Amino acid sequence: MEPLLGVASDFASNAFLLPAGGHSVSDLAVLANDPTSYDVDALHLALAPSLRYSDSGGGYTSLASNYFHLSGNATVSADLDIVSLTAAVGRDSSLYQNEFAGNGVGVRLDSTSSGLDWQHTVSPRALVTLDASWSRALYNESAKSSGLVDYRYVSVASSGSYALTERNKLNLQLGAGDYAALDGITKSRNYSLQLGFDRQLTEIWTLSTSAGYAKSDNSIKVYEGPFLIDGIVFGPFYVGTVKSEQKGPVYNASLTRRGETITFGASASRAFKPSGFEYLSRQDVAELNLTDIYSDRWTFAAKVDYQNTSAPQSNGTVSSVHYSSAQVSADWHWTPAWVVSLQAKWIQVKYNLPPDSAQSTGLSLQISRQFLRIEL
Repeated sequence: MEPLLGVASDFASNAFLLPAGGHSVSDLAVLANDPTSYDVDALHLALAPSLRYSDSGGGYTSLASNYFHLSGNATVSADLDIVSLTAAVGRDSSLYQNEFAGNGVGVRLDSTSSGLDWQHTVSPRALVTLDASWSRALYNESAKSSGLVDYRYVSVASSGSYALTERNKLNLQLGAGDYAALDGITKSRNYSLQLGFDRQLTEIWTLSTSAGYAKSDNSIKVYEGPFLIDGIVFGPFYVGTVKSEQKGPVYNASLTRRGETITFGASASRAFKPSGFEYLSRQDVAELNLTDIYSDRWTFAAKVDYQNTSAPQSNGTVSSVHYSSAQVSADWHWTPAWVVSLQAKWIQVKYNLPPDSAQSTGLSLQISRQFLRIEL
């Protein structure tokens, strides 16, 4: 076990990201997590509970999201095969944990997920994998005003990689998924194919790229009614299904540097993913991050990211949300066990329907106690 306990204080100038400016919010929270693992021969078991509880309802800031998460993992390793089973449940008072993919400020989310991964080594150069996953998201009643619907998503993916040389590797990825709104009205089925190339540029620089094509077939059930005849309500009646599609290129590229003290990463990607809207959403994501272990006591970090979520609506329009953020942080290791963390963050969000925008700035201070490894 490696438990962590902490307290945190946070301030945001526009915690609810209201276009009109909103109001500032400050809160005080307690944090706790307790990653626990057990290893015996080829079996590895891991359990990771974590929670946060604050003194205010909060908004969409770095801390104003109460949550409880519990994830587990079981992995069995053999000479040529690795099989892993994962499961997770969680409750979030807002969608901060999913960044801004869901466009649901202050919307409570209950999530459940599971997955099965298999990796097989064909030869010293060739490797194949097979991944299957299932997830479900349930929102509270306030989600209706933001267009979110409860959903279930099942996906299967397979990939193969071949090491051309010590530095170069070729990848092929195939994937398919089924996304269904739990109200039974809308659904999406997606398919993707990508070809990738990885290169170890130097001992510390790595380049990974993949590009391909994806298609999502959407459908919505159409009803008419209800009708009022002679004081009696009839319907609604199912009249048919309307189909549409999303298609286009998808990609994923990343450049990383892993040095002794400085770590740098840059990435950009496009994919069709579940986000709580009627259909799968196309998500464009770009990110830059930098970490500097300045000394034994000081660590500095900076991060900039951008996300554009384009969600087709049943009426034929496309709703887009542009999310940008930048943050800088400093960690002071007071002792080997006590850490003081200070973070400053800026957030901006822009909508196209209706055209509007909002932004917020904030500061947070956290003091945590990391307990050393405890043998059970």
